[in-house]
Amino acid sequence: MNASVPPRRARLWIAALAVLLGGPALAAPATSPGTAPSTLKEAFRDDFLVGASISYPVVSGQDAVAQALVIQQFNTVTSENELKPERLLPSPGVFDFSKGDAYVEFGRKHGMFVVGHTLLWHIQTPPWLFVDAHGKPNGADAQIEQLRSYIEHVAGHYAGRVQAWDVANEVLDEDGSYRQSPWLKNVGDGDRLLREAFRFAARYAPDTELYYNDFNTETPAKRAGIVRMVKMLQAAGLRIDGIGMQGHWGIDGPSIAEIEETIDTFAALGVKVMITELDVDVLPKADDTNMPADQRLALPKDPVQRRKLDPWPQGLPAEMQQKLAKRYADLFALFHRKREAIARVTFWNVHDGASWKNDYPVQGRTNYPLLFDRQGRPKPAFDAVMAVPAQAAADK
Repeated sequence: MNASVPPRRARLWIAALAVLLGGPALAAPATSPGTAPSTLKEAFRDDFLVGASISYPVVSGQDAVAQALVIQQFNTVTSENELKPERLLPSPGVFDFSKGDAYVEFGRKHGMFVVGHTLLWHIQTPPWLFVDAHGKPNGADAQIEQLRSYIEHVAGHYAGRVQAWDVANEVLDEDGSYRQSPWLKNVGDGDRLLREAFRFAARYAPDTELYYNDFNTETPAKRAGIVRMVKMLQAAGLRIDGIGMQGHWGIDGPSIAEIEETIDTFAALGVKVMITELDVDVLPKADDTNMPADQRLALPKDPVQRRKLDPWPQGLPAEMQQKLAKRYADLFALFHRKREAIARVTFWNVHDGASWKNDYPVQGRTNYPLLFDRQGRPKPAFDAVMAVPAQAAADK
């Protein structure tokens, strides 16, 4: 072990290595009274849950590095893909819960708060959910019945085994209006679509927390649209327990003030606020960064243009590591300050090698958006986040 590695990080890496070599699964490295916490869930145990999205390779142990980190560092997990419609319903009328069940049981085995993601979305949803036996678009009532049947099968299957569902994901457009998805086109009424989704979720998973989840929530128009939608659900007597703010943010923006305003606005609705898909993109922006999440730009073949979009394929420079650390420190200082409102902070993936930001919006880049590098080692950003609670206490 390099002598320059801080003792806390050394303990963390040794404990993770023990898991990889077949040692016992850890809840967390032991921390003696008066010593600094060595894991994220320890550092923020009095503030909010800290978690990550995980995929089947993590659950199965194929990505043993990530699995060890999840067990060690986090107390909540979100399914990255295994509980999305295209995975659970691979052919009409035939449900496959095998990998979803493995995800849920992994979380339960390790005493984690298990989040299901997601019931209503316009992407990764089989096309046959939107058409009748003749291939024609469903009418409004038929589409609502498809939604009811799907939620009955899925939320009902996991009732009592997951603690929360992202009932609806990315239903609003950037101007705060309802997104023109196949769901909306067939139903024709966005308010009805959302009311029925939350009504069915509450019926088939009565003891499960129910959330709305979206990105760009810090922009005024979209934030206002979410507020209107939540108030509409509440006025209809429907239960919505929380709002997820997808934290797919950049190294320079949005500003802390913009994020704080959104946290305050959502908390004023009387619901939980969660940071649900946190990562920090350090790479230059491509020309089109608002394309659908299921589309990607190709990395240019021209070496000059390629270098502009993918400047650090061999490793993140020290100055950028420090800039990333500062950004994460500022974000977590805000989350810690708003801990009465924030119930959970979830990273989207575990380590840099598994991040979707390596392929979105440009395929094949080398990005560094998380707290752990491709070998599962803690980065300077990890130390910066871990220092936040102690710094807050010292500043009092």
